[in-house]
Amino acid sequence: MMALAACSGSDGGGTAASTSAAATSSGATGDTSTGGTTDGSGEASTTTGTPTTGGPGGTGTATEGSSGTTSGSTSTGGPPPVDPRQEVLVQYAPRVWLHSAEEYFPSSVEFGFPSMTRFVGPDGNYWVRSTIDLDSPSDDSLAFFLGDLDDAPVYAYYADKGNDIVDLVYFFYYPYNRGKEVVDTIWGNHVGDWEHITVRLMRGPDDALTPLQVYLSAHSFGGAYDWADIERLDTHPVVYSAKGSHGVWSTPGDHVYMSIGEEVLGVCVTLVCTDLTDLTDAGIAWDTWENVAGFDHGAKEGLAGQTWPVWMSEDFKAPGAQPVDVPGGGAIFRWGNEEDCSTLGVDISDLIGVCRLEDGPTGPVSKDTWGPMLQ
Repeated sequence: MMALAACSGSDGGGTAASTSAAATSSGATGDTSTGGTTDGSGEASTTTGTPTTGGPGGTGTATEGSSGTTSGSTSTGGPPPVDPRQEVLVQYAPRVWLHSAEEYFPSSVEFGFPSMTRFVGPDGNYWVRSTIDLDSPSDDSLAFFLGDLDDAPVYAYYADKGNDIVDLVYFFYYPYNRGKEVVDTIWGNHVGDWEHITVRLMRGPDDALTPLQVYLSAHSFGGAYDWADIERLDTHPVVYSAKGSHGVWSTPGDHVYMSIGEEVLGVCVTLVCTDLTDLTDAGIAWDTWENVAGFDHGAKEGLAGQTWPVWMSEDFKAPGAQPVDVPGGGAIFRWGNEEDCSTLGVDISDLIGVCRLEDGPTGPVSKDTWGPMLQ
């Protein structure tokens, strides 16, 4: 079953009906299946062994040793020991089905930085925006908006929540979010896009980590699902990214997520009244375990050779490294251009509830996912 909760497709506010760590550890244990491949029915086959590479094999239960090394392995001639935090992040990294007609692909954050400028936004925090001005709120012509799927990492965070709960938070970055076409106009565009899923694990008395639930973000909300109810490829959740807007859904198909405009007695009294719908299908498989940029959120450290990103700082008013207008040298509060709600020079956003160009979204550090709630 799906429970709606506040999320972070564009922003990081609210808590809605999220599941707390304490509630999960005491009441969400109806399914402790140990991975395997399912057909969506919740039945899973159990396999054994813990993977040490990015492949889709392994068990649905991970065990963390005290050092993450193999017993008795003291040789300096072999490969370095695998960090168990990175190992479990790889083990549960999702397959993301991008839409077959997708045009705006994920990338690394560094991919877009050469085309962006860091500046002080209207709230006094540092934002980034496209260096080249947009010709209109619906202008999608900048080359970096297309992304770079071949080299796109998933930004994966190991977050120990206490009470034997560990959340694995997987963030996807897209340089551009394309809105929806209504009355020959595109509404809800924004430069920069962050979406995420969270896999919640419970630590058992034998130190084994067993998956319990998965949270999927879509726009400004999200949903929590039991592990048994999520499609999986071995230990990897399988999710579906909406065309253009990249909201994350558990199934392919059409998903209405917002109604715009206002009706009175069944009559539309605004410029337009319609539903905004996400389209998903099994188009292009993005197997994120092949490129996992892993981090420990509590320790504020990178894993497997990564360094903790400067852009994960919450000191949004600090200039950072010189020159301050170059992204990558300091904190980033919003990851895109300022909103532009004009239509023919008139702001009509109050009439329909959405702008043509929305503010860029907040980044991972500003999301609500780091608290005890499952988000």
